Amino acid sequence: MSISTKTFGLAVAACLLQACGEQPSNSGAAPQAAPAEHGQLSGSVSGSQPGVLPVVYAHNTDKEVAYTVFVVNGKYRAVKMIPGNYDITIRPAVDQLEGFTPQTVAMRIGGGDHAKADFALQDVGPRPNYVGGMAYDNAEIAPYDEVYPPGPGRDILERTCHGCHTVQFFPYNYPRTYSGGRGPKNKAAWGVVTDRMHKGPAFGRAGKASMFDPKYLPPADRDILVDYLAEAFPADAPPKIVQLSEEPELDLAVLEKAMFVEYIYRESDEYDVWPWPHQIDFDDDGNVWLAYTACCIVRFDPRTGEQTAFEGHGGGHGVAVDQTDGTVWYSGDVVRRLDPATGLVDHWVAEDRMLGSNTQIFDSKGNLWLSLLAAGALGKWDRASDSIVYWEVPVLRSRPYGIIVDHKDKVWFADYHNGGVTRFDPDTEIFRHFPLVADNAATSIRRPGVDSKGMIWAGTWGNRAFNNSILYQLNPDTGEVIRRKMGVPYAAAYNAEADSEDNIWVSNDNYLTKYDQVADTFTHFPIPVRSDTLKTTITRDDGIWYIPRNAGKYAGYGGVAAVLYTDKDNIKTLAAYHSPDSAGYALSDYKGPPAPKVRGVERKVPLGAQNAAAYAQFALDNGLLDEADADAIAEAKKAIESIQESVERAD
Repeated sequence: MSISTKTFGLAVAACLLQACGEQPSNSGAAPQAAPAEHGQLSGSVSGSQPGVLPVVYAHNTDKEVAYTVFVVNGKYRAVKMIPGNYDITIRPAVDQLEGFTPQTVAMRIGGGDHAKADFALQDVGPRPNYVGGMAYDNAEIAPYDEVYPPGPGRDILERTCHGCHTVQFFPYNYPRTYSGGRGPKNKAAWGVVTDRMHKGPAFGRAGKASMFDPKYLPPADRDILVDYLAEAFPADAPPKIVQLSEEPELDLAVLEKAMFVEYIYRESDEYDVWPWPHQIDFDDDGNVWLAYTACCIVRFDPRTGEQTAFEGHGGGHGVAVDQTDGTVWYSGDVVRRLDPATGLVDHWVAEDRMLGSNTQIFDSKGNLWLSLLAAGALGKWDRASDSIVYWEVPVLRSRPYGIIVDHKDKVWFADYHNGGVTRFDPDTEIFRHFPLVADNAATSIRRPGVDSKGMIWAGTWGNRAFNNSILYQLNPDTGEVIRRKMGVPYAAAYNAEADSEDNIWVSNDNYLTKYDQVADTFTHFPIPVRSDTLKTTITRDDGIWYIPRNAGKYAGYGGVAAVLYTDKDNIKTLAAYHSPDSAGYALSDYKGPPAPKVRGVERKVPLGAQNAAAYAQFALDNGLLDEADADAIAEAKKAIESIQESVERAD
């Protein structure tokens, strides 16, 4: 492993525009003097029309940090800009039906500078656009009814396939990395794929249910669906994508105050991988950590833009910083643990490759909980024994995805393929499933959250026609579910998390959305670039950090950690710290001893779930195993317990 730190000199560039003195405030606050270490940028924009929403994107090419602000009433302003050479672009906001020709100028902004760049919009008018958080090239844009011809076949597809696959997946008849497209298929191939989705165990794991419930595809409908897929999306069809036909309602007064900042890591040419980070976490020094697929673990200092990459240790999904010792846990094998001080990594491995963890989170006792999606299991690293155990989840199609710990140390996770969430009580080892989705269709939920009152929140990602995202509030004591339609077309709601005032933040394709529980209103913030927006992580000062994953590959960003400041004139610090009261930082209550040191070794996770015998009975009762399978599992459980005892004594 090598550790590389990118630091950049600040070369002087010829300015195309002049730096200026004090600039007017367009956010309602009095003009402020820029701190010596930061600069500001403002300007006027002429030539706009009603319905046009420009943004100014200022990219610091020295530091790979970018600032995005909205143009409202012909003015814009960005603050707290790290000094360096900038490419400053005015362009339409994402997800818009009206546009113009983008323009870019270059300038240097130094510490204490109040720079100015004015623009005049050109070629303003309607622009064809499409839905979703992924960039597409060389495809015909067409209305939904043209891409998906109405009829019984479409009805079946919408209630089965759109639980996981976006509306662009089927018509974009070109191979791309999931979930951007697919290889061409004839009727026989569509038949094979259809059967694989609702027959046999998901991921080939014995004793587990199929990808979606066969009740959504009764035998009489199977051939109708296959015929529809073959006719609507034949192997020789040119790529098509679904047209954007409406925009969500936006509050310009709110957007006027907002500012996004992106911290970008572009990997070296030696890695031929898709940037696949899903979340970030904070250390105790205010730094932000990112797990980057197959490449590296990346640390950003948001105060300076400095970035450090721990090469050769890609994760790509979850990342959890142990603030008690600074070690970083992340996805890979079952799970991996990096000591940034030494560069050593412990690899927790199991013979069963399905036991890889998706996401990780600490509880108040210092234990790390692991969602094991492909295995349909829940894992735990026990700090006291320095060992990992796991439980099979006795919930059909649970497949744990996002995982949280509530204020009572109960573990919650999203049931990826069954439209609900499940709670696990570590004291009783009892699982309880809570259905959320009312629609009689396949759906997927990615990541839940919890507010200060213990209410559980989640949104539908995959859903019927991918255009019906709902925000759910669950009362765990009563089981009552309240549902609210969010008002973002094709939202693909991924995450729901509470800020310090119990506003719920939802990450969607192309938007971050705030739900105000008191006012019962939604406010939408278009993100800087077309992308899905993955898990939010909210600071103690309510900076909304998130991951624009698809921008990594399809917009050439690489790995990105991005933050939304809803009021750029009230940024208390650029550093990122957890709130001690946040459910995402239960470690704030941990007072026990530190974890054992990272040794840089391979650690074995013994096979055998803690509830193997009970799960075998559950699988038998639900037709997932036959009697011979159940007997074999029961016998294996006895042998595994003996092996575990030997391993624990040796370790």
